[in-house]
Amino acid sequence: HSVHTGLRAAAVGLVEGLAWAEILAGLRDQSAQIRLVAVPGPTGSTILDDTYNSSPASCIAALTVLNELAGTGQDRRKIAVLGDMYELGSYEEEAHKLVGRRARDVADLLVTVGRLGRTIGEEALRAGMPAGSVHSVESNAQATELLLTLIEPPPPGDVILVKGSRGLAMEEIVTALQQGRVP
Repeated sequence: HSVHTGLRAAAVGLVEGLAWAEILAGLRDQSAQIRLVAVPGPTGSTILDDTYNSSPASCIAALTVLNELAGTGQDRRKIAVLGDMYELGSYEEEAHKLVGRRARDVADLLVTVGRLGRTIGEEALRAGMPAGSVHSVESNAQATELLLTLIEPPPPGDVILVKGSRGLAMEEIVTALQQGRVP
């Protein structure tokens, strides 16, 4: 998302008559608000902490990052921990289904958190994800407890994406995993 914003800013600069050197200097001066951060997890895993907020577009983008970061053929399992996405209005159910279909394409294991998150898991199953690969829970504590039993030691170490709307406070999962305990 930041790349697209930067490209839009550059386009506006060009339209307004700025030189490329001025545009690049302006872009370098801006501190990007990075939301998705890779942090060390338990037993050699990597956690992709994208817990600040969630929308269908940002969730699908984060799943793409999970897919790319874990790579293919490296035996690094991709675990997606996805929670409710709020403030979607009449698009709420379809948005969660869309994310569920993308999760099926990317994740080896899917853990959903919350009532709306359950829709993500149900759609991943409908789209062909194996039943044993989808787990739906109601709370961050339940998600953490489950993850601590699922994460495998290296080599090469699981990659775990944690993403959900701000109201779920899913950063609790990241902190608890790093500490190796249930909140």
